[in-house]
Amino acid sequence: MRIAVLSTYTHPTRQPIKEPSVMQSAVPELIAGLCPAEAEIELYNEKECEIPLDRHWDLVFFSYLHSYYEHTKVLSTLLRQRGIKTVAGGRHAGHFADDAELWFDAVITGEPEPNVPQVIADFAKGTLQKRYALTGNGAEDIQPYRWDLIDYSHNRIRLPGIEASRGCPFTCNFCVLTGHEKYRFRPVETVVNEIETRMTWNKNWFGMFDNTFIFLDNNLGGSPKYLRALCEALIPKKRIWGCALTFNILRDEELVRLMAKAGCRYIYTGLESLNPESIDHFHKGQNKISEVDEVIRRAFNNGILLSFGLLVGSDGDTNHYLQHLPEYLADLKYFSITFLGIVCPYPETPIFAQMQNEGRLLPGTCSRDYDGYTLCHRPKQLTTSETVEHFQRLCRELGTWGNIARHYATTLGSSSIPQYKKVILASGPEIVSIRNPIRNAQRTYIAGLDEIEDWDRKKLVELQIPRQMLS
Repeated sequence: MRIAVLSTYTHPTRQPIKEPSVMQSAVPELIAGLCPAEAEIELYNEKECEIPLDRHWDLVFFSYLHSYYEHTKVLSTLLRQRGIKTVAGGRHAGHFADDAELWFDAVITGEPEPNVPQVIADFAKGTLQKRYALTGNGAEDIQPYRWDLIDYSHNRIRLPGIEASRGCPFTCNFCVLTGHEKYRFRPVETVVNEIETRMTWNKNWFGMFDNTFIFLDNNLGGSPKYLRALCEALIPKKRIWGCALTFNILRDEELVRLMAKAGCRYIYTGLESLNPESIDHFHKGQNKISEVDEVIRRAFNNGILLSFGLLVGSDGDTNHYLQHLPEYLADLKYFSITFLGIVCPYPETPIFAQMQNEGRLLPGTCSRDYDGYTLCHRPKQLTTSETVEHFQRLCRELGTWGNIARHYATTLGSSSIPQYKKVILASGPEIVSIRNPIRNAQRTYIAGLDEIEDWDRKKLVELQIPRQMLS
């Protein structure tokens, strides 16, 4: 049996651009780990390389995000025309299973561990079902990824990743996890054993990334007790790693020191805003804006690069706050903004229901618009044009080489912990990358006004595939 796992991608500019980066979707390696040992498996990540549509496979699994749905429907239709069976899974497929069934031979609405093997078994017997919703034990069911199938030549800076936990205990109103996925974690000894015995490493750049990995968890700090146990187990292994976690963990000075001792050199946290009113609207009580400066200093002093994500377009945002945001950031001695986006009311989130009930979704939004870089709603205190203008200006102002120089000047000497300076130097391009989404002068970044990718647009017409309209 020949199986392909395809991770699809469309760039925020809506142009045919690849964007290889340190962190990539590991869903293909996850699904490959659930396939029979005798299967021939090929993995393609469209963010790194083209998908060869002329290949012959028996069964294809698709992994995609909401905004990639139109594109993924086109790819699935082209493969089905050649007699190849296709399967969709993930958060979008789970929420829009009825629609997805029209464009894929099977739809997985539950977690992959119990469902992927059942799909393959049914396919082999000729009894493939339209929908799979088997329940499992969550994180306890996670199998070793097929790290051996990662092609580092497609992305020379990619790092291998592993899951220690799934879900998040918090209930932020804009998060796709809220109300859909409970927080749970794997046995520490299982995670560490897989890192030591199963993971394959990126040998590029003269071994610069060898011995380095990332945790793929939505929130590695969902349980501080579990995180402490994990760090204690990692200390003797002398590995270097990064992760994403919530702001409350960074306020625990003892835990931050333990993470550094265990090899943590990079943390991403969704700060979202420096405006307390915006944080209240996000229902993100774990973020304490008054403590930001202290928390940042603590991380860097312990040899950990701390980077933030910020959002534009919340109901608490004002013209005054957004206009002066670069000044507020400049008041922080250390700062590293590596993601800047627009508040996105994903369809399965509480904020979508709120915007829909209040009539604040912009007209004519389709799934392609829900990408985190396109305004899909009307903020309370900003016009649509004001919101987009602030977003584009902030991308240009924060993603400059001048800010990178300042970042280097203030952080390189903060710690002498091994590998710290290498991580700081490697972070510069990540800061500049926040300018990438606005590199299309033709884009308005307002939902319903921008055309989708030219190839997808033509194929949708040719194949008579309608767009998924959400407002």
